[in-house]
Amino acid sequence: MKFENSVIINQPVHNVFDFVTNLNNNTKWQTDILELAMTSEGRFGPGSTYRCVNRFMGQRIETEGVITDYVPDQTCSFRITSGTMTGESNFFFEAVGGATKFTTTANLDLRYFKMGKIFVKRKIYKQLKNDMLQLKKILENGKNTLLRFDGI
Repeated sequence: MKFENSVIINQPVHNVFDFVTNLNNNTKWQTDILELAMTSEGRFGPGSTYRCVNRFMGQRIETEGVITDYVPDQTCSFRITSGTMTGESNFFFEAVGGATKFTTTANLDLRYFKMGKIFVKRKIYKQLKNDMLQLKKILENGKNTLLRFDGI
């Protein structure tokens, strides 16, 4: 299943890129992530590996992945290589005046969610939208207060 969402953040591209690609920040704006840590040594970039623990639909989901593309202030892509969900995801950063258009795309294999794939897709879209709003709030206001998007 494919997903895409964008948000305009009133911060320079460099600030948004640095915050989003710092794994220590992911639990602040991606509300489903419980744990995220590098599993490889060295600098963060192509070939770096990570382990992630998510909470999705009441389930604890563990995945592992690898960074496949990393261009400072432009893109960060990764492939989820093992776990309940596999697939690819991309973060794109584009300067729009003094702000940043942050876009995330994903192409996920949800084979373990055999029942209710339409419901799962809606749930993921809603979560993605909420995460983008949370990121915008944190970076624009410096606050870690939860925003919610209730539309589908």
